[in-house]
Amino acid sequence: MKVTTGSFLGANTPQGFVSFFDELYNPYEKSRALIIKGGPGTGKSTLMKEVQKKAVEKGCSVECAFCASDPKSLDGVIIPELSLCMADGTSPHVIEPKFPGACEIIINTGEFWDSKELFERGDEIRALTLENSLHHRRSSAYLSASGKLFSENRRLLSEYVNTDKIYSYAVRFVNRELPKISDAPGKKKRRFLSAISPDGKVFLSDTVKKQAYRIIGVEDEFGAAASLLVDRIGELAVKRGYDVFFCYCPMTPKGEAEHIIIPKAGIALISERKNHRINLSYDRVIHSKRFLYEGTEAHRKQLLFNRKLQNLLTDESINCLRKAKAVHDRLEKIYIENMNFKGLSQLAQKIADDFVR
Repeated sequence: MKVTTGSFLGANTPQGFVSFFDELYNPYEKSRALIIKGGPGTGKSTLMKEVQKKAVEKGCSVECAFCASDPKSLDGVIIPELSLCMADGTSPHVIEPKFPGACEIIINTGEFWDSKELFERGDEIRALTLENSLHHRRSSAYLSASGKLFSENRRLLSEYVNTDKIYSYAVRFVNRELPKISDAPGKKKRRFLSAISPDGKVFLSDTVKKQAYRIIGVEDEFGAAASLLVDRIGELAVKRGYDVFFCYCPMTPKGEAEHIIIPKAGIALISERKNHRINLSYDRVIHSKRFLYEGTEAHRKQLLFNRKLQNLLTDESINCLRKAKAVHDRLEKIYIENMNFKGLSQLAQKIADDFVR
């Protein structure tokens, strides 16, 4: 069955904006990447939605990449059956072509704006753009402080994690649930299932439900052991020939995967912490306490204090993102008022007809 799923290919993190946009396509294979350049409110998301709509009508599976700074908006669409993707190639996830024309095609929405009027409103545009950047910098600062506390809690518990027990459990799990399907390894695909956004902490639960009929929760109060287990199972699954979505936590985007989805097996493993509840029903739950040595209670007061501060800092980061979004909306309004959307709509239809066949 063809499905439309969603993920984030970029996230607001303690290290700033982290992008997985290199996962969109492989320029060294025969593929097409439609890269959109243009300002805010110039119809980039509109173009992508038209291509998405046409692909769904043709019976293709589509993966939508949502924007972490506005989860209702698109940053990209991936259509594997057509070896085609389309993406917003502007900051903070700039995409530059490696093989222009042979692989990447640049689409410029600036062709449809009133350059004279935008020039006249240049001071207003500059002021709003700088204000938007200021709110994002403040958001990153709060998130960076929150990330240090999250990392400190993991450091406090790291000496109590029984990695041998985790790895043994992972091997048993894979032997029981994931029979080898190929001598060649599967593909490892990096994604974010969650985002720290102006809408708060967002988790794409529908994506999990559409790709897995067995959802296994991994309960871990402070995130000490769950990601080690989940990441290990994912790596073993790849070796057995499965394509696996490795979904990272925005707080630790360069660590182990927080969640994995294995569509071919219909299995997902989802980590859950007390300050990050997820709206999913689990077939069963693995409790991470079984992978910890005794003695963690001695740090409990410190762990709870750190988590409380972490939550406050994350909340303030989200408030800054809301302010940034409000400014961005004002900036978009200026461009929307000075766009020829009839011409853009005609271009969207032409692109869909040319590339989705």
